[in-house]
Amino acid sequence: MDASQIAWPSEDADSDSGMMEMHHDRPTTFAGRLIAWLGAWHPAIVHFPVALLLTAAFLELAAAMRGKPVYAASNKIILGLAVLSAFVAAPMGWADAGLPAPDDKWFLTWHRWIGTGLPVLLLLAWWLKRPPDEAAKKPSAPIYEVVLVLSVLVILAQAYLGGNITHGEDHLVF
Repeated sequence: MDASQIAWPSEDADSDSGMMEMHHDRPTTFAGRLIAWLGAWHPAIVHFPVALLLTAAFLELAAAMRGKPVYAASNKIILGLAVLSAFVAAPMGWADAGLPAPDDKWFLTWHRWIGTGLPVLLLLAWWLKRPPDEAAKKPSAPIYEVVLVLSVLVILAQAYLGGNITHGEDHLVF
């Protein structure tokens, strides 16, 4: 399939805001339409790994503050769902943004590549988390906590970059 058959984002329409807009006609092939359609789901699907990761982090914090590891016992399952949804959201992001181009904005480039690596970081956090029966009795391992905090910081930065893409560079100006 030729790249011209897919609707790719363009910065031409509104270069002041930094927002991306589609500049090609609707794809004519089934594969092109399917890729564009899957890409259109990225902004909705991407909220699942974010919410699940933040939920796991909140439960770990509550467990540590209260001294009750049982609060975070379900995090292996929660992180597993975060990993699965991140591995779905990442290729949908590629389908939404298209292939890298020399004129891509810096935040699109960073968002693309951080989003490509983030599922692997979440997978590492999942792997380091104790199984539920063990996690209910023992505090989390320090390396897991470090990876979890790093994952939260990276996903928050990633969300900010995604906001730049969809709402413009000044989307959080007070």
